[in-house]
Amino acid sequence: MAVRDASDDPLAGLTADELLRVLGHEIGNLVTIVSGYGQMLRDHWEFLADDRRLDIVARMNRQVDQLRVLIDNFQHLRWLTVTNHDLSALAPTTDISDLLNALADDLVPLADDHPLEIEVEDAVLRVVADRASLQHVLMNLVVNATKFSPPEAPIAIDVRRDGDDVSISVTDHGVGIPPDKRDRIFEKFVRLQDGGVGVGLGLFICRALVEAMGGRIWAGEGPDGGARMTFTLPVAK
Repeated sequence: MAVRDASDDPLAGLTADELLRVLGHEIGNLVTIVSGYGQMLRDHWEFLADDRRLDIVARMNRQVDQLRVLIDNFQHLRWLTVTNHDLSALAPTTDISDLLNALADDLVPLADDHPLEIEVEDAVLRVVADRASLQHVLMNLVVNATKFSPPEAPIAIDVRRDGDDVSISVTDHGVGIPPDKRDRIFEKFVRLQDGGVGVGLGLFICRALVEAMGGRIWAGEGPDGGARMTFTLPVAK
């Protein structure tokens, strides 16, 4: 997994207006792709085999899912920019099992053709976390995992009790992240790979949200190789 150094990226230090233009460009690219697939279905419907039609619809759905995550990233970036809220001080609580059950249907299309393996330790109950922020972190991590896993390789979500914290891990079966790059991928405008969707804000926003909820996040290696993204949240008292 290559990490592109964006320290000299022209996106760094953008004003709010310039950042909005970047967002417009990224959205435009995704809309163009979806529109192209729609025109293909419209113009060639009767000439396409059923499996090809399903494939095109699935591709359209994936682009729409990427669009949703991209927009959510910018919304959270705006929230983090204009507020100084410490979510851990507000002490909102979330039942992690209930959240994952409710979120499963949303995560499946984001995982694309990668089966999701979700395991929650029985002792894990409620954590100090804002439900929407926790959901956004998980969606970003699952989307990242799909980019670097071989087709049909499973993505694992594991939730464990760790003293006064709950540890949540998302593991893929890709090539992994070099140890000397694991801290830098959480910096602003650092991308996991060249090209693709986004401008390198997803993991930066994940770190900001997790730390605002009183936790921490880091990158490691899965038991069978691949990347493992792990974050912690305090157990609700």
